[in-house]
Amino acid sequence: MKEFIISLGGSMVNPGQINTEFIDKFVNTLKKLQHDRIGIVVGGGVTARNYVNAMKNYTGNNFFLDEIGIRATRMNAMLLIASMGIQQETVPENVTDGLSHMNKNGIVIMGGTVPGHTTDTVSMLLAESAGIKNVINVTSVDAVYSDDPKKNKEAIKYDQLTYEGAFKISLASYSGAGSNQFMDSVSLLIGRRAGISIHVISGNNFDNIERCLTDKKYEGTIIKND
Repeated sequence: MKEFIISLGGSMVNPGQINTEFIDKFVNTLKKLQHDRIGIVVGGGVTARNYVNAMKNYTGNNFFLDEIGIRATRMNAMLLIASMGIQQETVPENVTDGLSHMNKNGIVIMGGTVPGHTTDTVSMLLAESAGIKNVINVTSVDAVYSDDPKKNKEAIKYDQLTYEGAFKISLASYSGAGSNQFMDSVSLLIGRRAGISIHVISGNNFDNIERCLTDKKYEGTIIKND
């Protein structure tokens, strides 16, 4: 792929503490590739969930719960910017600025933007605005399953899903701010209308990530229109 957006799960960057080993390998994998434009949108990981869960003791207002989670995503984005060694002075706070950075420099790294939009949604909006047709969702699981495979050993693994099938799985796992969904329904709606192919892959297999990004056969799930 010459152009792609990566939605990087915050749990890969911070599963409980900052995972510098993952960051180094992830950066090295990207630096080996020849590309025209790439965007990386990183989630908040455990930091975001910890703050959201603590804040629930004081407010049930999802707007403010989202706000505190967004700040965690931007900390992770700053960490990735430093690790990539790129000339990006700020973390874009909206998709328009992110697109401008990417078009100018060939790469942009950002986090969340506004309450109600997950970083998966930001990834899809960035891809749609740029006319990029591939979004790679790098996460802590190796594919999309019918249920959480960490909790249900009978969960079915999907190699390919239509958007309709992906919607059903996403909606079933939603529980408000801080939900641990593979992708939220808003991001899927944007992907469907824009004709984007979503590739859900594990962040723990760097050879597999490279195969996906170089259009080779890879392990994971692809979500696309019928």
